[in-house]
Amino acid sequence: MITVYSSVKSSRLEYVLHFIFENLLEIEFKWTQDSTNLEGVILNYSDEILPFQNYQIQPSGFLVDGNWDFKKYIFLKNKSNYFFPEEKGDHDFDILSSIFFIISRMEEYYTKDYDEHQRFISSNSSLVKLNLEQNPIVDQWCFSLLSQLNAKFNVEITSPRKFHQYPTFDIDNAYAFKYKGFSRSFGSFFKDLISFRFYKLKQRLEFLIGKIKDPYDNYDYILEFLKTNQLKSIFFFLLGDYAKMDKNINHKHPYLINLIRSISKKHLTGIHPSYTSFNNLEILKMEISRIDKITSKTSISRFHYLKFNFPTSYQILLKAGIKQDYSMGFSDRIGFRAGTCTPFYFYDLENECTTDLKIFPFAYMDGVLNDKLNMTPEYSSKLISKIKHEVRKVNGAFNAVWHNESLSNQDRWKGWRSVFETTWLD
Repeated sequence: MITVYSSVKSSRLEYVLHFIFENLLEIEFKWTQDSTNLEGVILNYSDEILPFQNYQIQPSGFLVDGNWDFKKYIFLKNKSNYFFPEEKGDHDFDILSSIFFIISRMEEYYTKDYDEHQRFISSNSSLVKLNLEQNPIVDQWCFSLLSQLNAKFNVEITSPRKFHQYPTFDIDNAYAFKYKGFSRSFGSFFKDLISFRFYKLKQRLEFLIGKIKDPYDNYDYILEFLKTNQLKSIFFFLLGDYAKMDKNINHKHPYLINLIRSISKKHLTGIHPSYTSFNNLEILKMEISRIDKITSKTSISRFHYLKFNFPTSYQILLKAGIKQDYSMGFSDRIGFRAGTCTPFYFYDLENECTTDLKIFPFAYMDGVLNDKLNMTPEYSSKLISKIKHEVRKVNGAFNAVWHNESLSNQDRWKGWRSVFETTWLD
């Protein structure tokens, strides 16, 4: 048992303590403001000099509810002590404030600098600027703190958590050619023609004459791979109305309904809120109701195009009854957007409270590797293995985003099945 002493109390401090000890390290702790009768392993989060052995972390003052002035605590040019440095105490930085700043995503609130899809620009991230995003830095800090507590008190408190992994899939477009109807098929054919996408025309013709199967219809392969390797997964289905950025087949189509029901018998299914549902509660509720009619009531989501922002997107998820969201990752690079591979609860900074929405980070997305970073399958496999190794060292949760279309092993995705397979078998 670790006892945390603090002379002040705040919602932020309570939140970060529960995250570190309960969520991440999975060890018992208690928190007190009473400095009398303290014994055992004492973490002193105050500027008080206690008359008995303790491990002191000097508080920066940032965890006072309502404090938004994070810039004065962060030093991006200092490569060793960049967040909330402290000269006093046993720890050279305020680890509690640092972790709260990173996982609360405070720097993403109220930004006016978005990309073309109204998303946070990753190059503005403090972690990215310090080249720390490819490490689960928060998890590393927490295990380092536990090690230092053990050394200080000559004890052996260990974390029982175990490494685990789970692939997830976004079904943006269930089929490339099948079930699109005459008008959509003709329109796509004409667009391929005037765009000189001759490989697509060839593919479409071969499908029509029965020479090949639909290149997006890779569900048998995916489900067999998961079964053979005893992997549990989550499939997120886009069920929004047809639009420029939302091009799945109609949510009422019997083949899409059958696909969702078939997969839901073996794996979790969730809603993939459409591009047009962005920060729109009514559209979001409508799309959730569509999947609820097909399977049992869902409470999990991941935003299409990873189009979400703080705090509105998460606030409307809560209002719509969503309890778990898997959108926390980069849309243009790999790594840990919130600095951790551990699920954490959304802390609503506007209302200074911990919410019931649990956020599950992912390490990379297939399209980022291929389309954004132009990496080869061989190099991608090596880089993924490196990141996974870092997650394994902290016994974390390794999660990645794939799409049914990227496992076709055709055209621009030729060779990418091997990346998918080595990701989970490494």
